[in-house]
Amino acid sequence: MAFQKTGQQSMWIQTVRTFMEDHHVESELKNETEQLPWNIRQASGKAGLIGLDIALEDGGAGLSALTMGHLYEECGRYGLNTREVIGAGHGNMIAKFGNADQKKRYLPRLMSGDLLVGVGLTEPGTGSDLAKTQTFARKEGSNYILNGEKEFVSRVNEAGVFIVFAQTNTEAGARGLTAFIVDMDRPGVEKYNLEPMGLKGWSYGGFRLHDVVVPASNRLGEEGEGFKIFNTHFGYWRVLMGIICVGSAQRAIEQAIDYSKERQAFGGPIGRFQSVMHKISESATKLEAARLLSFKALDYLDKGHSNVMEASMAKWYSTTVAYEAIDHALQIHGARGYVIDYGLEQRLRDVRGLQIADGSTDTLKSLIGRDLMGKEIYDAMLGRTAKPKPAEKELEFAG
Repeated sequence: MAFQKTGQQSMWIQTVRTFMEDHHVESELKNETEQLPWNIRQASGKAGLIGLDIALEDGGAGLSALTMGHLYEECGRYGLNTREVIGAGHGNMIAKFGNADQKKRYLPRLMSGDLLVGVGLTEPGTGSDLAKTQTFARKEGSNYILNGEKEFVSRVNEAGVFIVFAQTNTEAGARGLTAFIVDMDRPGVEKYNLEPMGLKGWSYGGFRLHDVVVPASNRLGEEGEGFKIFNTHFGYWRVLMGIICVGSAQRAIEQAIDYSKERQAFGGPIGRFQSVMHKISESATKLEAARLLSFKALDYLDKGHSNVMEASMAKWYSTTVAYEAIDHALQIHGARGYVIDYGLEQRLRDVRGLQIADGSTDTLKSLIGRDLMGKEIYDAMLGRTAKPKPAEKELEFAG
């Protein structure tokens, strides 16, 4: 299976590269807070880059998942905090599952760069086990009343809208999960901030929902379809988050190559030492393997296939080898690599965050094991004893 860039993909890569260079995105991200200036996202909207992966009929460019993989890898070269500069991000859930009215209300603002969409999944007592979600949505007439808390979420201050996953049937576990489009300026939304180690491009924290009234017209999909929406979206998003790490690590290795040619020690460039050369060679090989895994997972989506195992492999492996490669680059630079000015320590901190966010390494390995070893073994690992009904099997992807 070959993934050579097409002419169209090369054109879009150059478009993204030109935008990043013209707006000095890399240097802008080296401010004291490491946050991405909001005006860069707005400029991206005006340039038509946010709608790249939104369907043509909805006003977007309709680019394939594979093409978006190439573009996110390019973004990674400028830093992981560029992950909201192009593409619809979590707004893709509205683009793919929203009805005509929801698309009309939210997509134009999203694509213009004036609206950012976040996702509310993790809770104080619930991480990967979405079946244990405690946020509850009670139906009252033409509204839902939401109560609960979402923790460790990104974009908490900037996102005007969050896709919040809540239980509408507490007896149904994951099958009772429903997605809602929640405008964050509604009464009863209480935000708070946390200070992360990395990934500081957007604010980080959580929010509590105190009897928040959400119109039924803001329910995304039908009741009980939240798990389906989650699986579909994250089968795409997880791969993008893996390959953006590959792009970041690729840039770090190129930086290490240049440095190892220039840095003199013991009568010549340090690149002639096997301890340096082998670090670079191993990193380049593993990054290429991660890149191909990612492309395969995205190609599956473009061909209409489920990619749960492939996406899990791609995100786990990509973030793991990217972290290792950046760490090698930092080591090659010696004391200089430990200095903020070289940017390697920031890349390392940021990639470390994506080994946890959007599907932790351990969770992804379990999902791979589920497909390889069978559902019975997977259920035994989770302490499940009852066998699901055949019609419910498709909901068992994410645990």
